[in-house]
Amino acid sequence: MSHPITISSSSFPLIHEIGLMTDEDGVEKHPDRVMPILNVFVFVKKGQLQVIEDDEVYKLKKGSYLFLRKNIHHWGSEFYQPGSEWFYIHFFNHDIQESVNEYSMYGKTSLVHHEEYQRKLTLPKFGEVSHLGYTQSQLEQLLEMYESSHPMRPILTSMHTHQFFLELYLENLETYTNRKSNRMIAKMIRLIDEQQSNKLSSQEISEALGMNYAYLSTLFKQHTGKSITQYQNERMVEKAIQLFRKENYNVSEVSDKLGFSNPFYFSRVFKKVTGMPPTDYLRQIYRG
Repeated sequence: MSHPITISSSSFPLIHEIGLMTDEDGVEKHPDRVMPILNVFVFVKKGQLQVIEDDEVYKLKKGSYLFLRKNIHHWGSEFYQPGSEWFYIHFFNHDIQESVNEYSMYGKTSLVHHEEYQRKLTLPKFGEVSHLGYTQSQLEQLLEMYESSHPMRPILTSMHTHQFFLELYLENLETYTNRKSNRMIAKMIRLIDEQQSNKLSSQEISEALGMNYAYLSTLFKQHTGKSITQYQNERMVEKAIQLFRKENYNVSEVSDKLGFSNPFYFSRVFKKVTGMPPTDYLRQIYRG
């Protein structure tokens, strides 16, 4: 589907208007317009709507939603079904450069890097929610918040809308994750995560999954934004941090326990992942 809307992982959509519309007699069509700076979200509570965006026709029934991108012509050629009721949200979003990478659900550890907040999320263009009552309740709460007199109404409404859009994004990912390539990534991550100590070699990964390592490495990078080595290093450092916090081990003990060749190599890997050597890290944490 064309004309997707992307939002930043570090900023929320800015709300201009939220409303609930009804056409009891079926005498309305979707307005013929171009909205230069506003995106539109539509969710059908009852009935059926027809919306056309740049000659692509969408039929929205009860439980369906659609995102319409700013500055793209959209309209309706058919009357709404009598008794139709729908929510709409008009919102601004920050323009995102094409070079910005898509947010990846894979290869996550408890170590959160600054780069995680420099990604984009492409919202599902068109879909149908699986929990109608819950979605309606969320939209009713957003509308109530938008219409309230709270002094922080614009910010709070935008924040909660961002969460609502993310839930639609995550629900849509369930179909995406069933693809063969994504299942392979999940297998690779599970294989690495189950390793208690020592990093897996390229040969061990290749043999375990029965596929060429160069291909697996390329696939992993495409889906996670990280190399296999980078992800393994993050997992090892994550385990090291757990040992530092819970067991009061020193650098040499942790290095040995995780199968590093020597404490100097361990310290180099730790600094590459966290930005500081383990000795500095130990000085600033609370230890159990």
